[in-house]
Amino acid sequence: MDIKGINVNGYDTFFSEGQDEHGSFLVIAIPPTADKDISDICGQLINGHMIKEVGYCNTDDTKFIKAYY
Repeated sequence: MDIKGINVNGYDTFFSEGQDEHGSFLVIAIPPTADKDISDICGQLINGHMIKEVGYCNTDDTKFIKAYY
């Protein structure tokens, strides 16, 4: 898994790319200090991908955005 740093809506975090039965996505960690506005990314170009849909998942008490492109 290739993890990279990124700034999303003013929040410094990290992401990786993934794919599931729904499609390709960026999995973006949600920092504990982030407000709900971190998820307002539909229609934004992030890491060269136009985000079309947002989902969520949790792993080991860390919340993630699944940003489908």
